[in-house]
Amino acid sequence: MSYLALYRKYRPITFDDVYGQEEVVTVIRNAIINNKISHAYLFSGPRGTGKTTIAKIIARLVNCDNLVDGKPCGKCFNCVNFASSNDIVEIDAASNNGVDEIRELRDKINLVPSNAKYKVYIIDEVHMLTNQAFNALLKTLEEPPGHVIFILATTEPHKIPLTIASRCQKFKFSKIDDDRIVDRLKYIAKEEEFSCDDDAYYEIARLSDGCMRDAINLLDQLVAYSNGNITIEDIYKVNGSVSYEDINAFLKYICDNDKIKIIEFVNYFNKTGKEINKFIEELIIYLKDVILYRNAGFISNIGVKNIAIKEIDDLLEDNLIYLLVEELNKIQNNIKTSSHGSILFMTSILSFANVNNSGKSIEVVTEVVKEKVEQPKVELQKEEKEILVDSIKDKPHKEIKEVSSIDVLGRVNNALATASKGVLKEYKDKWNIINDYLFDEKYSSIAGILKDSDVVVASNEYAILSSNLDSIVARINENYELIQELLSKIFDNDLLIVALSNEKWNDIKKKYIGDIKSGNKYVVKKLDEKEKNKEEKTAVDDLIDLVGDSVIEYK
Repeated sequence: MSYLALYRKYRPITFDDVYGQEEVVTVIRNAIINNKISHAYLFSGPRGTGKTTIAKIIARLVNCDNLVDGKPCGKCFNCVNFASSNDIVEIDAASNNGVDEIRELRDKINLVPSNAKYKVYIIDEVHMLTNQAFNALLKTLEEPPGHVIFILATTEPHKIPLTIASRCQKFKFSKIDDDRIVDRLKYIAKEEEFSCDDDAYYEIARLSDGCMRDAINLLDQLVAYSNGNITIEDIYKVNGSVSYEDINAFLKYICDNDKIKIIEFVNYFNKTGKEINKFIEELIIYLKDVILYRNAGFISNIGVKNIAIKEIDDLLEDNLIYLLVEELNKIQNNIKTSSHGSILFMTSILSFANVNNSGKSIEVVTEVVKEKVEQPKVELQKEEKEILVDSIKDKPHKEIKEVSSIDVLGRVNNALATASKGVLKEYKDKWNIINDYLFDEKYSSIAGILKDSDVVVASNEYAILSSNLDSIVARINENYELIQELLSKIFDNDLLIVALSNEKWNDIKKKYIGDIKSGNKYVVKKLDEKEKNKEEKTAVDDLIDLVGDSVIEYK
């Protein structure tokens, strides 16, 4: 006899065997016991959560001749011949989604059952039906013959027409809790007589993300791999995931800005064929657990994970965790459109580690406080500006000169005045040359920063760089001389550069386009790099011009 997969072998045949979905089970069980069976049901929810399984249990129960406390007797003709019954019709809407198939179903629906009391039609992935097919099903679904029950199952309920959904009793299936999945896995392990570590059970449940079928399938693979003694290390090898010890080591490399170790780790990751996207997801979930442990005392069910979190907890500051999660999320989004995901991941992490360890970038000199609802822009009064000036004087170690050490407004104006689309295209085409300097002794620190920025305006003399990270903007403007030297090497032009946040650049771009349409021309002005005319314009005025009229906080 051929081998039967564990998820098929242990598919529940009674409601007592269903793990999770207790509310759904209770409602349907009571309806069947009290003979209040609906003519149509709509089951929606994530994959592997029991939709088709419960549909088959309903079909078994409504056709059993001798129910015993809401359970099939297992002895009557319909129970014994359930698997081969012509009265239980399963339709895969993914491959039978046309109007012709539904019309055929509609034509046969008036035929009485062969042996059972009810003909049960289970339509899986019903959202795949075409509009014409739904229309053909509509009237039949509303008033089917008394001997017919429809059970529709879908993972995407928003694609079901309301005219169809409103004619069904709707049940929403949720992801299955990890503890319930572990209980089921332990039962299967006992029945199949193999052993598995407790940590491995919970790791399987976590990786399955609430899907019982995925969890049992992974268990099936692990049994074949480990010859009956499953450990958490087996999971890392079979599933392609990374151990918590490796995650801890990688986070330490980031905190220490150990470029060599970061590069070696990513190279090893590539050689072993692991998915970079999956690793990023693992990192984000792990950092979430560190936050929960630190702030809420949450302890996971995986012993080795608890040990790992306690080891790394003292090393990671809250600000670093939040910034890293934000950066990882950005990398994950960028990887979707990149053909070199591992390279993008490596350069982004190198840049993040470098910025984090610079001692300046996490604590940005000025920070725009963004309201959650848009406020109308209000001009600062003279008295308010004087208060801001006094606040700077009170904290001389955070002087504004770190941001305004170059004539930002002058460089922006001159870049726009001399802008060339041809030069911009040339610079964009050559931008990846920066990768060649990631390991250069002199330029490695700034090359990583530049990878997180884009050139948005360019000429033979000027360039405006833009980034969505304020810390990157600050670092570029602080290290503009070294960056100009590197870019001049790459583009063979003596460049003057300036960096802006994406938000500020968008504001400047709108104003520039409006000026051009109105016939206003930008002319090159003499730069005042050393700020000789401070009596004419204060540092606060410069900053207000740079970031807009939003509230500014000085740290």
